[in-house]
Amino acid sequence: MRNVHSRNLIMLITGLALTFFMGAVQPTDNNPNSPVQENSAKKYFVTLKDFTQEEVKGIGFSLDKETSVHINAIGGGSKNAWKEVWGDKQRGDEMFAAGWIINADTRELVWEMTMKNTSGKDDERTCEEDLKLIPGSYEVYYEAYGYVSSSAFNYNSINIDRRNGKNSSDRFVEKFLDWFGEDDYRSMYNNFMDRAKEKWGIMLSLPGGDESAIRIFNAPKKNPNTVFAATGVGDGSFIRKKLVVNKDVIINIYALGEGRGRDEVFDYGWITNTNTRERVWEMTHSNTEYAGGASKNILYRGDVRLMKGSYELSFVTDDSHSREDWNSKPPFDPFNYGVMLSVKTGSEKSSIEISDYNFEKNNIIVQLTRARNEEYLESGFSLKVETKLHIYAIGEADHGNGLADYGWITNAKTRERVWQMERRNTTHAGGGKKNRLADEFITLPKGDYIVYYQTDDSHAYNDWNDDKPYDAESYGITIMGAGDSFSPSSVSKYIENEAENAFVQLIRVRSDRHVRQKFSLDKGMKIRIYSIGEGVGNDMADYAWIENVKNGEVVWEMTYRTTTYAGGAKKNRKFDKSIFLEKGEYEVHFQTDDSHAFNDWNDDPPEDRTHWGVTIYKEQ
Repeated sequence: MRNVHSRNLIMLITGLALTFFMGAVQPTDNNPNSPVQENSAKKYFVTLKDFTQEEVKGIGFSLDKETSVHINAIGGGSKNAWKEVWGDKQRGDEMFAAGWIINADTRELVWEMTMKNTSGKDDERTCEEDLKLIPGSYEVYYEAYGYVSSSAFNYNSINIDRRNGKNSSDRFVEKFLDWFGEDDYRSMYNNFMDRAKEKWGIMLSLPGGDESAIRIFNAPKKNPNTVFAATGVGDGSFIRKKLVVNKDVIINIYALGEGRGRDEVFDYGWITNTNTRERVWEMTHSNTEYAGGASKNILYRGDVRLMKGSYELSFVTDDSHSREDWNSKPPFDPFNYGVMLSVKTGSEKSSIEISDYNFEKNNIIVQLTRARNEEYLESGFSLKVETKLHIYAIGEADHGNGLADYGWITNAKTRERVWQMERRNTTHAGGGKKNRLADEFITLPKGDYIVYYQTDDSHAYNDWNDDKPYDAESYGITIMGAGDSFSPSSVSKYIENEAENAFVQLIRVRSDRHVRQKFSLDKGMKIRIYSIGEGVGNDMADYAWIENVKNGEVVWEMTYRTTTYAGGAKKNRKFDKSIFLEKGEYEVHFQTDDSHAFNDWNDDPPEDRTHWGVTIYKEQ
């Protein structure tokens, strides 16, 4: 720990001087005109106080006529506060304990407590003013999410997490602890609780004292035309609903979430057409507006036309900053954090049916999920008829244009890849930017198939090195039958038996091996060779060749130039072509050096690692 005694002395002297100066000009607890003293002559129709247990409080009120409302409030703020602006931390005015008023019908801001309309010390910013309001409904809120301690010499902040009675911290607090220790940190927490209990809050009264024009209601005000609302959403939520639209309808979407510049969103929603897997609406940073409070609070408000059909509504949140616990200033409409769907008239509500969405368990063909680090998973299935499939796969992008964790499907007989998860056919899967989701339909003909999924050595199920995807339980790949015509009886499990398809197979070859097998052809024919090995510097280290037994002539050899990239490390090479051999007896060889072979990899293995070696098929 650094030696900070001299620094603390300077801060103490400066603090005493500032306290003396501020005390001469600021209201104190003994000042009868101070807003923190509730004047018994006044009757408050709104009182929001004591934020030791609740981070945000709110209440609504309606006015029958134009009315002047007197605001009496005290909170906390700092001109040296750090705010996140487009993903970067910048200094600026910030209220960490403050109140505001919104129009309950339009959800627009009417009045806000700021550094400009308050005065006093950072932790006791007072506000007393009159606000003229037209007839209508309003909601008043007050928040106290954290505490800031700043001076000319330092700046420190904490977030108060009431879920477990402990205060959580951001990176600024970590620096603070390094400099000053747990006692100073605890002091900030105690200072917060003292002010949250006795000092901070907002009270509204009528200068004339006539309350006959006021009616109180619980916030937020309900929209009678709402067809679905998932609001007050907390951390780590994944909401998924099925929407059946019985006729074309225009819905209004009101969604509050979290995002920042460069089109990154962390708490957001979207709607998917279940018949096409197309996203017909998605909440992005570019189509949202500022929602008030912290700059990362975003709001989508607009109309979307849904044609008759079936849809999925999804809304997800990451692991911080939500109604459960705001780690910076909440949006102006905090109780509605989440997504709401409404229609223009009450008669249109019957055109949309809402129900829980779940994968149809009877339709699941293959499920390789909860994939952990360094896993290689596979499972086969057989289709008795041409079948439409729904692929749902979550993986990880690498540092380039590829994927580090991903799945694919191959034809079991030909080894041909019929589908692969790539950057181009994936979208953001929530959480860290590298989380990717493939969610699409494909149609496969009758035949046998093998599904694969592989991960690298980091960022997988239950061992994330970045924010996890919103559907972490499905990390991996799931294949389902799609459409109303799908019949589970048309699918069966396939267990690969290479002997049925290949007449020579030398696979899963380990390091420092030389394996061989003879075969005979009773007539000249085309054969297909499928071989995976290692090539470095235009030469092959692990490779196959075929000799004519009669004269020892090498009739085919696996070379670097005749191979292609096999996935994984750059040195993994694949030969997958047909050649013609005359009638005769032959011997196929596969040789490996002393490293990087099946189950002894010194770099990333190839995608089809089980076929490290050589397989020969008769051409169909």
